[in-house]
Amino acid sequence: MLKSRWVIFGIPLSLALLTVWSADQSAKSQRLRGGNLVVASAEGLEPTLNPYQPLSEVDRQVATLTHAPLLRIGKDGRLEGALAKSWTWSQQTSFWFANDNYAQQAAKKVRALGPAASMRLHLSSAEAMGNELLVRFSDAGSAGGAAVHQAIAEFGPLPVETIRVEMNEPAWSHHEYFVQHAVEKAQVKEVWFDGPKAYELRVSGESLRFFEELALYYQNLPALGAKMRIVAKTPMLERPLLEMPLKPGVTFHDGSPVTSADVERTVKLVLAQPWPVPGRDILRMIHLWDSSDPTQVRVSFRETYGPALTAFVGLPILPAKWIERQGNELAAVRKPFLTDAPPGAGPFKLARVTDKQLFLQRLGATNGGEEPAGIEFRLGQSASNIRLGFAMKRVGLFWPDSSSIRSMVEDPEVAVRSSSPRNRLQVMWNCRKAPLNDVRIRAILGQAVDRKAMVDDFLQGQGEICEGIFQPGLWYTPELPPVAYDPLRGRQALYEMGWIKNADGKVVKDGQVFTIELLTVAGSPERSRLAKRLADSWAALGIDTQVVEVPWQELIGQRLQGRRFDAALLGLDFELAWDQWPYWHSSQAARGLNFSGVTDAGLDALLSALRSEFEPARVPALAQAVEERLLEVKPFLPLFAGGNPVAVRRDALPSFQREQAALFQDLRQSMETTTPPPATTAP
Repeated sequence: MLKSRWVIFGIPLSLALLTVWSADQSAKSQRLRGGNLVVASAEGLEPTLNPYQPLSEVDRQVATLTHAPLLRIGKDGRLEGALAKSWTWSQQTSFWFANDNYAQQAAKKVRALGPAASMRLHLSSAEAMGNELLVRFSDAGSAGGAAVHQAIAEFGPLPVETIRVEMNEPAWSHHEYFVQHAVEKAQVKEVWFDGPKAYELRVSGESLRFFEELALYYQNLPALGAKMRIVAKTPMLERPLLEMPLKPGVTFHDGSPVTSADVERTVKLVLAQPWPVPGRDILRMIHLWDSSDPTQVRVSFRETYGPALTAFVGLPILPAKWIERQGNELAAVRKPFLTDAPPGAGPFKLARVTDKQLFLQRLGATNGGEEPAGIEFRLGQSASNIRLGFAMKRVGLFWPDSSSIRSMVEDPEVAVRSSSPRNRLQVMWNCRKAPLNDVRIRAILGQAVDRKAMVDDFLQGQGEICEGIFQPGLWYTPELPPVAYDPLRGRQALYEMGWIKNADGKVVKDGQVFTIELLTVAGSPERSRLAKRLADSWAALGIDTQVVEVPWQELIGQRLQGRRFDAALLGLDFELAWDQWPYWHSSQAARGLNFSGVTDAGLDALLSALRSEFEPARVPALAQAVEERLLEVKPFLPLFAGGNPVAVRRDALPSFQREQAALFQDLRQSMETTTPPPATTAP
């Protein structure tokens, strides 16, 4: 067995005796308690240590080890608390009236609805404050607001209008001046700034007079180029409220406690920088922070959006004092995260950084010394040195190249796993264009593709067929049986539909050859090879497929958005948020992100229900229903998803010997000896 490993890792036979001796000595040292885990990486990128813009796999792993989020995904794929111990959703709904008396009468009417109605509507309280009636519901997304509106209709609740203002200069000072001097300023109920040059006003009352006064103000400032429009009109103003109590005693590495002010300042930092943070668009929906209680994170949102909670999953929290100390330096990618590294709240502390090495020190107990006390990252290593170090047990973990994976899987001392897939490949169909507008045709094309062979060829078996749209391994992702590879059935189905092969072997119907233009992004040899494989699969059915490579900007900005395509090979990132409404809802088929153009009333209803679902425990059933309906209407052909394979010596990381999971989440999870109980909503 030992000799076969030397062949696998390419070690010259002349080094065999030296290697055997070194391996024996290393094995003895590995068994000593309290040693470090050595992680080797061939990536040439220098670490940035910016947890919000990791440029390498090492950056990603260091971020999860040294920093902590409010919530995270546990080993079982479920949401659990990290810095937060739980979460609860509620809803605040405001109604405005012509005078205070009407608001008070409306409040009495709501409080008189009785226990049964209050329980049915999840009604918590109703309070009049001036001409506003504030009603609280214990369930976010509750339909109770509409029921209350109907109950108080006799008092004339006023509608709420949203006015958007855009200009070519920073808007804050102009808005402040207007509000201070406006006659109708009392109509303004809420203001939200969408970046420096745009903002939205929620007004209720004499909105026409207000709009005229606002328009006159900006007309007198023509240099601003201000544009105003009413973007929404609703009978009330609903604000979902998220509350997350922090775990007692949690601190940063410098000993300072983690507070709600740190969370608020972290989010504001993320929104102020151009970092591509997952969930950034959701964080922009935040309306108001309440950090008065340092142990309780309280935040309200401008919109009723079910997956809003996911924006805080995996988002590293930094100390507010450290952020304020950096000032404008945070705009740089590497500084000051390298020169003045922020104290995190994760299980490891950054001890030392050099050009080629990173050292992390484990904090707290180490389960009797079974797990490594520290981690040493060796950067920019050659492939041969990494394989040699791994064989000699001087390297405990590395990311192997494709040529080494198959042999390493057979080694009982080595665990080879794929990381959780971050993206997937699929073919997007243009469902408006014949003959692809026939779902039977789309099914035939899918059955003609041997996706298992693609996984073996393109991912060396370290991937999986991905039937759906949700990331594998999450608590709400359904397990769907893969559609069988059956080209013979496809040929028969084409014949039954009237597609007959001509003398050239092409299928023809009504004098037209079945032709598909398959778009793929230019400059990617692997993507081109995959497109050619798809074309060959369909050519076996007699379908003439023309692969066309175009630049990414043209593929997305012109061909897909302009709906000028037959089929497109796309790589798409997985999202933790379960909302799929923008991509498949009928309302988005003409100009939105529903490039396929699929329109289906049943799918629309499911997508809307999923989008408005706040409770994670209720998401799996809706997600499965959406997946099953998508498989029926087939607006796309799912291909496969693959993660980054990782190889771990079992004696270097004992937890790997006990773990049975097929996926490698991250080093933090792999080094945990126990899994904390999941955070849940309060009953």
